[in-house]
Amino acid sequence: MSSVLMVDDNAAMREAMARSLTRRGCRVTTAASGVEGLEALKERSFDVVITDLNMPERGGLWLWRQALILHPELRGRFVLIASEPLPEPRSLSLFMETERFVLKPLSLDTLWRQVEEVMQGIPKASSGSRADPDESAARGAP
Repeated sequence: MSSVLMVDDNAAMREAMARSLTRRGCRVTTAASGVEGLEALKERSFDVVITDLNMPERGGLWLWRQALILHPELRGRFVLIASEPLPEPRSLSLFMETERFVLKPLSLDTLWRQVEEVMQGIPKASSGSRADPDESAARGAP
């Protein structure tokens, strides 16, 4: 059973994603902010971290940077969820080299495909930032 940390300040979104992942066999821990997410990471590591980019106080990129200090093995195990407008490209460039990125609105199936790829160690698609079901099918994803 894979462990997932789900970080999102929107309670309805956070709980819907957590329920979906739990039904698919994941053990999910939720956090309502980047700070709460970091506290969870101080207690233990996770197989996958899903985080919203834009949250009050500390967002997803801040959490990613802090998480890699605590658990360097988490590199390549983040899925960042964002709505537009996005931060300037320089802010995202390091993240985009190794992590996954999904734009809202997203389907729970799209999120699950990203989580599965992380858990299976499938390299991030070099094509870019949008996880699109048609792109996943073209890459041969299940």
